[in-house]
Amino acid sequence: MAVGTGNIWRFPRMAGLYDGGSFLIAYLVANLMWAIPLMLTEIGIGKRMRMGTIGSFRDFVGKKYAWLGAWCAFVCAAITFYYAVVFSWALRYFFMAVIGTIKPGLNSQALWDGIINDPLQGILWNFIAAAIAGIIIYKGVQGGLEKTNKIMIPALFISLIATAIWGLSKPGATLGLKYLFVPNWAALASPAVWLNAFAQASWSTGAGWGETLTCAVYTKENEDVVANTHMIVFGDMLGAMCGALAVLPLVFAFSPSEAAAIETLKSGNYGLTFIYLTKFFAEAPGGALIASLFFLALSFAALSSLLPQTEVIVRNYIDAGYDRKKATLLVSIAVFILGMPSAASIKFLNNQDWVWGVALLVSGVMFAFAVCKYGVDRVRTELINPDSDIMIGKSYNIRIMLFPVLFTVLFGWWIWQSKTWHPTDWWNPFLEDSVGTIIFQFAIVGLALYLMNDKLAKWVKSGSVPGETIR
Repeated sequence: MAVGTGNIWRFPRMAGLYDGGSFLIAYLVANLMWAIPLMLTEIGIGKRMRMGTIGSFRDFVGKKYAWLGAWCAFVCAAITFYYAVVFSWALRYFFMAVIGTIKPGLNSQALWDGIINDPLQGILWNFIAAAIAGIIIYKGVQGGLEKTNKIMIPALFISLIATAIWGLSKPGATLGLKYLFVPNWAALASPAVWLNAFAQASWSTGAGWGETLTCAVYTKENEDVVANTHMIVFGDMLGAMCGALAVLPLVFAFSPSEAAAIETLKSGNYGLTFIYLTKFFAEAPGGALIASLFFLALSFAALSSLLPQTEVIVRNYIDAGYDRKKATLLVSIAVFILGMPSAASIKFLNNQDWVWGVALLVSGVMFAFAVCKYGVDRVRTELINPDSDIMIGKSYNIRIMLFPVLFTVLFGWWIWQSKTWHPTDWWNPFLEDSVGTIIFQFAIVGLALYLMNDKLAKWVKSGSVPGETIR
């Protein structure tokens, strides 16, 4: 679930945009302070409640808080709508590699520009991506998700490691290592570095999405919460580093100078992974074959994350009494239709990634609230530690109780400094990367769900739906 395009498409772009080594420090802190305690919480609640996000919050915290679970599900859905588009990009590059488009002399920047500026093709491929995910979800968790991921993840790591080794053999590529691992200490004074590191940790591991909660619905009663959480987080960090090592050195290798490479990274280009890996494959011996294998693995990675994202939404419908087939059909149609704007416009996709990446931190605060309401010690001793070989101590309590403080400091600090980016219209809700667009969209969704709380609490039934396998 965790290892996906967040490691290969998003992490290299974030690390490049926010000063490489400095971002790594903030990212490590974010995983230790935020992702790990949040995922411990999600797995613990999921195992106990055996329901999706809405039902879990309703029964775990109280009926008047069902809307908090709906918020988590909505944020996951909002990201899924454009995540399916990223999956479609990987599929398109795999297809182009197979038919021989990736060859010597190819202008990889022009290829990328052609893809993001062709709305009809974007919508068509988005339909294909949504259909593939829907078919696998339709078969059920054990029939589709588990069997598919057992092939996906090993193929991904092998491809990434091989690409990183090939890339580092190129002249100038070692400058990418310097950028990635040598911190710019001054950059750590920027709230954007920290806010985006925390958002990336959540985005990549799945912390706050409701994904780990949903997956935990299907786990064994004696599943080790602590061991699973740490393997997920550190395995995901390993995947992120493999992604960065495969992409960033190539940016330096194919740029005319170190300054030009850094300028490219600072542009925050959403096509960074696709442009520079394709450029490398086009020039490498046997590049077409290598590209085919890599983009197949990248497609696997995207799908391995898209499936549990979709399952989060499907699970809530199942809790409401829908059978899996009907729920999957409804959700797959929604993923396609509501993903169309992102498929047709890269600016819209950028905006959604900007808004809902930060929203994951809000979801984290909501989980922290749920834990505090239930009792932090009770969650640790009753839900997390009983089936774990390694016990989690009071550090969990401290980290969970720090969630609201961390979010307030990071978000407030970032808003204060963001006025320097858009001095006159930082509040503008229609500006692609403004603070205003985040607050505006948060307010609309949050208010709507809050007002629907009673209906949401009644909509979700009690207990598991017959026929759904829970080991």
